[in-house]
Amino acid sequence: MPHASAHAFGRTTWLGAAAVLGFCARAVADPLALPTVHYIADVEITRPNDFAVRSPARIVYGGQRMRVDYGPLTTLVDLDRRQTTIMIPRVRTYWWPQKIADPLADGRRWIGVEAESAEVAGSDVILGRPVTRYRVKGKIFDTRTPFEGDVWTTRENIVVQIDGTGKGEDGQPSPIKMTTIQLIVTPPDQGLLAVPSTFARARKSDTSWRDGD
Repeated sequence: MPHASAHAFGRTTWLGAAAVLGFCARAVADPLALPTVHYIADVEITRPNDFAVRSPARIVYGGQRMRVDYGPLTTLVDLDRRQTTIMIPRVRTYWWPQKIADPLADGRRWIGVEAESAEVAGSDVILGRPVTRYRVKGKIFDTRTPFEGDVWTTRENIVVQIDGTGKGEDGQPSPIKMTTIQLIVTPPDQGLLAVPSTFARARKSDTSWRDGD
């Protein structure tokens, strides 16, 4: 009959192996998956046809709810309700929510790249965090712009840098970049992920934000 210490050793060995496997699973970045943590990131973005201007933006990721501040507009994304809401904080106005038509849409459209394929291309350190660089093909931004290039991802699946090309409105290749300036991994204030009570909803007869400035 095996000695009790053998059982203890076997159990300890199994637990140790499980812990190592669990650590490795957490440590490996995956651009095909959503972030495993909530965070706030200040970034600079270069979109197609913007003449390589680096525009500041803020990304607030709260899982099924997100917020993207870019230019004069703020986009609230609610994946539970399958809708987006556009706000103009400067004039405390928001428009009627728009349904997300694509049933497969997830948070990567607003906070990273909807990768269709990804191959490891190296490793680096960004903002003091170890990251994995992937060669990625997919779509990016709410416009689902075709993308091909490099994506740097932390072990929590946070995309901290993007450098590639997409197609502009003229169909020609155009640079797409995103660089994270500051990253805070913390659950965001829930007030950031909802329309403030002091904001007024635009009337349906008002000009849509899509029709002009």
